[in-house]
Amino acid sequence: MGSKTTSVRIEEALWREFKALAAREGTTLSALLRELVSAAVEGARIAEKLGRGSLKEEVLRELRARRAREEDPFSIVHEKTAVELVKEGRGD
Repeated sequence: MGSKTTSVRIEEALWREFKALAAREGTTLSALLRELVSAAVEGARIAEKLGRGSLKEEVLRELRARRAREEDPFSIVHEKTAVELVKEGRGD
């Protein structure tokens, strides 16, 4: 599959923090963004798949409400960062 070059608008302060995060994690902005977008898309696929009879509608409503409020519906509770866990899972 090919790649897409695009533009997005992000607040300057958030972009600076994102760049710093990539540097701390020893990865590129593109690689980190690709991982985050991939996780969001896969999470949406899983939620949609589970929503077909496996999850109660009230749970889905709550997850959608949290997304609308721009809240994280889940938290990783671990001493490692999310990027470290992903890298570990890939064998990096």
